[in-house]
Amino acid sequence: MREGMQEQGIDLRTEEGIYNRFVQEIRDRGDVLIERLLVGYFVFGLFLSMFYDTWFLGLSVGGLLLVLYFLAKKMFPNTSLNQYVASGVFGVFMGQYIYQMHGLFEMHFFAFISATILITYQNWKIQIPLAIVIVLHHAVFGYLQYLSFSTGSESSVYFTQLDYMDMQTFMFHCGLAVLILLICAKWAMDLQKRTLNTSRNMVEIERMSDVMTRNLEFASMLASGEEVEKLELHAQDDYMGMTLNQIHTRLSEK
Repeated sequence: MREGMQEQGIDLRTEEGIYNRFVQEIRDRGDVLIERLLVGYFVFGLFLSMFYDTWFLGLSVGGLLLVLYFLAKKMFPNTSLNQYVASGVFGVFMGQYIYQMHGLFEMHFFAFISATILITYQNWKIQIPLAIVIVLHHAVFGYLQYLSFSTGSESSVYFTQLDYMDMQTFMFHCGLAVLILLICAKWAMDLQKRTLNTSRNMVEIERMSDVMTRNLEFASMLASGEEVEKLELHAQDDYMGMTLNQIHTRLSEK
């Protein structure tokens, strides 16, 4: 990974270079975790197929979602598109589970599980596709279930285990879901800021290390009696360098 960044002209010793290195490591770890979970979600969908004989749904929708994610990653490498696709895919998996289990309320919790998992990318924007899918799914299927109940239709629309979700319950339900996603987005932002601060600290440590090494080399040459020019100071807080220059001046005057 470092070799690839160096080929792109990124200096790993600069603040931007160190931050980009951290971001790439976060993305790589996140992709591994997300891909394992997506496969796990697909397998879980097959498990749910046993309850109401929804094998076609579990295989077709689940398989299509996996293909969509890996296709996006393959066609657009070195971008974050696959992360946004994964976010939307998690939302669709939630809708699939709800339908497979005939509106079982506990399947809605997968929205919160997915939102928490996406924090690993340290990018609050990744929560947006999941939020859109959740709101659209709840609005469309909630309305269709209400319409089916009110018209006495024989077609089955599975959204909740109730006859339908009234507007008050719907507003609380969606409001709390969005609130949890906002909290997860805030956590992702905080982690991203910490990563940026860590990269800044590492740059400062690298700078101090370089200054210390240069000062020690200069001191060694002074001690051996070599003729050297004064140190070129690159920082106002290089007090050791200033002291060495004063020693150099006094030795030169003798």
